[in-house]
Amino acid sequence: MLKKQYYTLLVMVLLSLYLFAACCFSPPPDYYDYEYERDYKVGIISERLIEKVPADIERPAVLVVTTFVELDDFTQTSRFGMLMAEQLLSRLAGRGFLLRETRMKDIFYQSPNGEFVLSREFSKVAQELDARLVLLGTYLEARDHVLVNTRLVDFQKQAVVASYDCQLVKTPDIVELLSR
Repeated sequence: MLKKQYYTLLVMVLLSLYLFAACCFSPPPDYYDYEYERDYKVGIISERLIEKVPADIERPAVLVVTTFVELDDFTQTSRFGMLMAEQLLSRLAGRGFLLRETRMKDIFYQSPNGEFVLSREFSKVAQELDARLVLLGTYLEARDHVLVNTRLVDFQKQAVVASYDCQLVKTPDIVELLSR
């Protein structure tokens, strides 16, 4: 009798494990909540950037968030670029930074050697805001995705202190946001 109960219990445990595994590895539903994915990835970006801020940058540090620009042309942006900046600004608020917002997208200057540096115009604004860190972002449209690159630059040292990149599925709402 005890042996029969043992086998029954074993079968129930194995069946439970099978059902649990089936739930974990089931295919995604016909729809996918892409807005949730975008919000989730913005959260991941902000967490990864904050984790990498060096200890020598005392908080509260002034952080300037700029509009994300197209990787192919730093003078161009879209509603997608503005939304990414807004969402990251919201995520970074209250995390030990004094946030300043700029709507500047012309923050890069291309030198004759092809290297990009912060423009003189932006440098003037950052000094006026007493900014220690600058959040910069670029994006690039691919066929099915948008590749997003973010950097936290220590303005005083002109050095990247944190960076993170990811990709978002190019859904109809993102396509609409990418159109200027």
